[in-house]
Amino acid sequence: MKIEIDLTAADFERLWVSSMKWQGINWEEQADRFDPTPEFSWTYAYWFDEYAALKMAEGFLTADQCSIHSDEAGGWVILTNYASPCHLRDELVSA
Repeated sequence: MKIEIDLTAADFERLWVSSMKWQGINWEEQADRFDPTPEFSWTYAYWFDEYAALKMAEGFLTADQCSIHSDEAGGWVILTNYASPCHLRDELVSA
């Protein structure tokens, strides 16, 4: 069964519990905590505690825009080059 839900960028931002820059943060040192082993070229990481929120976020991003991994520290992480509104605000402030 397929369900269609319209999500905005603000909706996406309310789904994850934590996010940060991924690229250049030395995540390679903790690669074994993720399954499958992630690529380190993605720009951002978004963590999810709830599987339903993860699946909605995955639906917001297209398959070629993200990579999904379980995290032994808890939950799941989506790696992507998509900047949610909070990251866009941070980039404007730093500019």
